[in-house]
Amino acid sequence: MANKIAMMAAELVACRQLTYFSARRKDSGKRCDLEAGMAKLLAARVAWASADNALQIHGGNGFALEYPISRVLCDARILNIFEGAGEIQAQVIARRLLEEGAN
Repeated sequence: MANKIAMMAAELVACRQLTYFSARRKDSGKRCDLEAGMAKLLAARVAWASADNALQIHGGNGFALEYPISRVLCDARILNIFEGAGEIQAQVIARRLLEEGAN
């Protein structure tokens, strides 16, 4: 359980820092679509993994509607759909990386 909690915290900090980096680029007038796309892709995946780990930590109670974690799992799953499917987001990131590599 401690390992799951530690990884969830570390991944959350990584997502937050990537988001802040993207926002700083935007605030300074620089292009940030690559960084923002990476932040969205990573955050959606981390949200799903963290919700799944939290559900495992709660055991059978995680599926009970009385516990908030059941709702968190549903909300985390929808992020990949609302924020653009992960595969599409990855294609956008890869395309941008290949553009930069060609320049």
